[in-house]
Amino acid sequence: MSPVTEQWGEVLRTHLALGEERSPVRAAAAFSAEAGFFAVAGRGDEDGWPYFRSMARVAGAGAAAGDTGPERGEPDDVEALGTVCEEVVHSRGLGIAGMPWRRENRELVSDPVTGRDLELALLREGDRFMWVVRTEQGVWVFVLVDGDSEAHLSEARSLTLEFDSFLVGQGY
Repeated sequence: MSPVTEQWGEVLRTHLALGEERSPVRAAAAFSAEAGFFAVAGRGDEDGWPYFRSMARVAGAGAAAGDTGPERGEPDDVEALGTVCEEVVHSRGLGIAGMPWRRENRELVSDPVTGRDLELALLREGDRFMWVVRTEQGVWVFVLVDGDSEAHLSEARSLTLEFDSFLVGQGY
């Protein structure tokens, strides 16, 4: 894992309070078209990678040793991920970690830091939900909600927008 990935993983864990008991967030990730998923964190000590990246084994070196890091996963569908917040979603839908997600809704909200409009989308896969917001610099934040209660959805939405504001402050 690169130092940048470790740094962003720590930022996600700290900023989104993933270690707190009863957090509405199960896992969070930051994604860019250039780097793919470059930071992923799970609540507490949980590995967040399986929620965002397929962990299918690739034949060859490392697979026999149990290597399940992101470099061993299937490639991201960057084109589809890039459309999740846009008005029209990619025709193939959206696959994250081998699961077919569909968009429940999309809304434009104003960023409290910059005043700019943000595209915010709520995704659903079965009984799981995920919030997604896109920054102006082509970075997406994914926040997997723990459970499907309205309170958890609302709190996770707030955390997603808060982290986006943090990214804007960092130049993303």
